[in-house]
Amino acid sequence: MGRLFWKIFFGFWLTLVITGAAVGTLVWKHNKQRIEQLEVLVDSPRAELGVQSAANILRQQGVPALKTIFKRRQIRHQRPPRLLVINDQGIDLLDRAVPEIVLRKARDALRDPQQTAIQQVRTPEGERFLLFVPRRDHPAMKANTPFPRYLPLLPLFILFTGSLIFSAGLAWYITRPIQLIREATNRFAAGNLDTRVMPEIGRRKDELTELANDFDHMAEQLQHLIATQKRLLNDVSHELRSPLARLQLAIELGRQQPGKINEFTQRIEKESQRLDQLVGELLTLSRLEAGVKNSEHDYFDINGLIESIVNDAQFEAKAQNKQVIFSSDEELLLNGSIELIHRAIENIIRNAIDYTPEYSQVEVSLKHQNNMIKVHVCDEGQGVKESRLKEVFQPFVRLNDENQNVKIHGYGLGLAIARRAIELHRGSINAYNRSSGGLCIEIQIPK
Repeated sequence: MGRLFWKIFFGFWLTLVITGAAVGTLVWKHNKQRIEQLEVLVDSPRAELGVQSAANILRQQGVPALKTIFKRRQIRHQRPPRLLVINDQGIDLLDRAVPEIVLRKARDALRDPQQTAIQQVRTPEGERFLLFVPRRDHPAMKANTPFPRYLPLLPLFILFTGSLIFSAGLAWYITRPIQLIREATNRFAAGNLDTRVMPEIGRRKDELTELANDFDHMAEQLQHLIATQKRLLNDVSHELRSPLARLQLAIELGRQQPGKINEFTQRIEKESQRLDQLVGELLTLSRLEAGVKNSEHDYFDINGLIESIVNDAQFEAKAQNKQVIFSSDEELLLNGSIELIHRAIENIIRNAIDYTPEYSQVEVSLKHQNNMIKVHVCDEGQGVKESRLKEVFQPFVRLNDENQNVKIHGYGLGLAIARRAIELHRGSINAYNRSSGGLCIEIQIPK
């Protein structure tokens, strides 16, 4: 908190000094003449009362009465009164020395209607006197009436202490969540992926709280991503281990039984093809996850594309006593990668054919709604448990439900590739169970 505290503290004082100087300069320029008068004359209720009382005495009783009162006050207070009574010749009633600048400022102030602590009075004898109270601390008056000078130490000390406490509190308020985020970052970097900041910050609501919330969101996403990558690595290792073990076994049996070399060669070729297929799908998924697009974007008729995929799928479905039905409202042009869209929709349709039971059908529909192209692929199987609907788009997830009595071939990468391909087109894909039975995959792509 140290460096930030001193920055706040000195910034507070610098702002205070600059603001005070600027405001003072503007006020001084605006009221320069009046300030000059105030530098010489006292303008206060007490001075106004003293001037008014002396003026009344002069008007009614004359000079002798006022002199008598001044002498009594001088004897009582051991000093002459501050009030000056000046005649037209510039001579004080008590023969006190009056600097020329003070007398000139007093006569100028007499013309100011806002100045109430100065008056000009005429006595019963016809003499005129100017009554006012000069400032004792003015340089012109110091020779006659010394005025003690002192520094306002107590107000300065109070202001200094208050600003110190304020700066310390503000610095602590700002740096505490930053320090918590810093400590959480270090723990997260050390491998503690469960680190979160919001439980320690509490209920405060400001930009730093939003930063802590963003940190927690980032930590959660990274934790999920790392967990997914670990699971993917384990799944890849598991999927590679089986064909490699069969390859090694076929090679070893071929050495032991030379007469069956052709049979073992076919097995080796089959396992090699499986490995090639798996590696190819992994590379495709990896490129899509990295956002690499091999195909150029262009406008194409998605209606004709889906119709072509359905025709090929229908040919394969007939061999399994299944049907694929396609319905569309209109021809729709889509700007994107025809190769990626083709692969995504083909993977979804082939997956639906595998899960729909014999003598049933897969329904494929294409619609244009709210400037979105929507594709639905629905089978007539038993669907997927609601808790596992989001898992179908994860790599190496194969939901082989025993109740469905379905054994799906492949490696569980088809829907994962489809999901990423659709997302690269700024679209979305989700799965849901329809009420009549079966699983539906919905694709939405901006037109």
